[in-house]
Amino acid sequence: MGETEEAQGNRAKGALESVSPDDPKFVESGLERVSDGAHSRPSLEKSKAYKVSLACVGTGTVKVVIGEKTPQSLPCDGISVSHDVRNSAEESPIDVTAAPGATGMVAWQIIAVSS
Repeated sequence: MGETEEAQGNRAKGALESVSPDDPKFVESGLERVSDGAHSRPSLEKSKAYKVSLACVGTGTVKVVIGEKTPQSLPCDGISVSHDVRNSAEESPIDVTAAPGATGMVAWQIIAVSS
């Protein structure tokens, strides 16, 4: 029997940098089923730099689009990836969608970093 969604979610969150929601650099985070996707419209300050980190645990891959950037493929192998966001639009969309047959949980977070 495979891992439960709860176990997959815990592994996905555990792959990301540990940042408390009370930390001033914390912006937002989320955990979603791969089949549901993740869709966020965070309000970011153009003059600040941010790091968007994602981790997917399960099978297959997800497609990640941050802002107006080219879509990238992220395997659901439990390894986190990070993207720097600088000079963002005031609202910088983050969209994660499942490739056909993908299952599992995807975690993401946004933190402010020094410019």
